[in-house]
Amino acid sequence: VMTESVLITAAIEATEGRDVAVIDLPGAFLNASMDEVVHMVLRGKLAELMVKFAPQIYRKYVTMGAKGEPMLYVTLQKALYGCLRSALLFYLKLVADLEGQGFRINPYDPCVANKMTGGAQMTLTFHVDDIKISHIDADKVTECIDWFKGIYGSNVRVSRGTTHDYLGMMLSYSNQQVRIS
Repeated sequence: VMTESVLITAAIEATEGRDVAVIDLPGAFLNASMDEVVHMVLRGKLAELMVKFAPQIYRKYVTMGAKGEPMLYVTLQKALYGCLRSALLFYLKLVADLEGQGFRINPYDPCVANKMTGGAQMTLTFHVDDIKISHIDADKVTECIDWFKGIYGSNVRVSRGTTHDYLGMMLSYSNQQVRIS
């Protein structure tokens, strides 16, 4: 999300007296399937851990490296932090999920989504797996959070109230104003 979008939406949220929540989707990339073949090598303790976890699956695939360390070659089925395509794959999944719920992606910032619900606009801004949700009705924000939990699991971290740490900025809302530090 562009910094300008965070600032503009924060000003709108304060002026309209919106309820604001910030959520973090743990393990978000693991919800996106790889769309190309990506091989990865697990070395040393990590290879040993995989064998310990499921010896019937992995033991026969472990080889020894030149330095005598165990090595296990795997093919990724899910996106993984550090892979170049992972962020794009997660973004495409998130956008598809949001559009499926009636959100429209902003044409000026592809990390802002809006939808009309309960007679008012709901706005989401997102940077990878950090999402700010706002709506005039706190129940609508709760419904949105519950929808995310239904997709990404109950471990979704949620910040409710008038002060939020979002993308390294502290957003403090009061008296139809927002203080950003």
